[in-house]
Amino acid sequence: MTRLAYTRYTLRMQPIAATAAAAAAVRTGAEPVDDWSGAAAYARGADPAALDYLHPEAVDIISALQPAGWQEADGGDTLTFWLAEGGEATETAVPALARLGALGALEVSRERPGWEDAWRRFHKPRVVGRLYVRPPWYPARDDLLDVVVEAGLAFGTGGHASTRQCLEEIQVIPPGPLLDLGSGSGVVSFAALRLGFAPVCGVDIDPVAVHAAAGNAALNELSPTFLVGDATAPGYALPAADTVVANIALNPILRLARRFAAGEDGGAPELRTAHLLLAGLLVEQGEQAAAAFPGYETAGRRDDGTWLMLHLTSSG
Repeated sequence: MTRLAYTRYTLRMQPIAATAAAAAAVRTGAEPVDDWSGAAAYARGADPAALDYLHPEAVDIISALQPAGWQEADGGDTLTFWLAEGGEATETAVPALARLGALGALEVSRERPGWEDAWRRFHKPRVVGRLYVRPPWYPARDDLLDVVVEAGLAFGTGGHASTRQCLEEIQVIPPGPLLDLGSGSGVVSFAALRLGFAPVCGVDIDPVAVHAAAGNAALNELSPTFLVGDATAPGYALPAADTVVANIALNPILRLARRFAAGEDGGAPELRTAHLLLAGLLVEQGEQAAAAFPGYETAGRRDDGTWLMLHLTSSG
């Protein structure tokens, strides 16, 4: 069988100094770019689809190229992807590669034969408490709850700190109805179902993410509900849930808080829940996020020195 020839592209981005960028925004009075992607709130280009990536603009461009495979390294500051021979000359690829070259240092090299099998070694399973989050080419483990995520479909494979924090925290919450806001690949939704939560509903603003989640649902043989929409928008219909996971970013979290606030006439808030997980936050954003939910108190937190997840519970 004749193998296709491939070219490897390695994009090396300048590390994002999130703290410095946030401080600069405060000094200038400018608000960070609004999206649903954690540190991407400080990146120059918003990409609602990239829920977990440090450089969402670059991820968006690479995804649009429909590469034969791609991966992150250096904490997300290096992105590597592969195009079949001739793919770089298409009408779509030429400007896209030029845009990537403007974002960072783009290295190009011919790939050795057989790379399309070897690249999968970079996508490995992760044990998160009782959960085993794995790509489909690894077998399940009998001693852990199985969650399958196709790495090539992106938007969260359990590798990002904010996703791991949510996966860890839902394991200490009594199972019940759960909302997964910013559901991306669906990894939190599938984990919740494995842990006994039901019903589970995921919401994402990007239809590509929801399509990817539907594919992952089939791999897991699970049936959560996935919706396309902006869950932070007033009046956007959401089912009631005992637990709400919002792994998004500071700006949409602050917008979401308005739906949890009492009405101007003192009436009941539009949304209410017993357990509210706020993730995709930088550590220095924690106080601002918590203060936006006056009807809730902090019951727990997880941080790795950079990323923070808050577990709020209703005080009413």
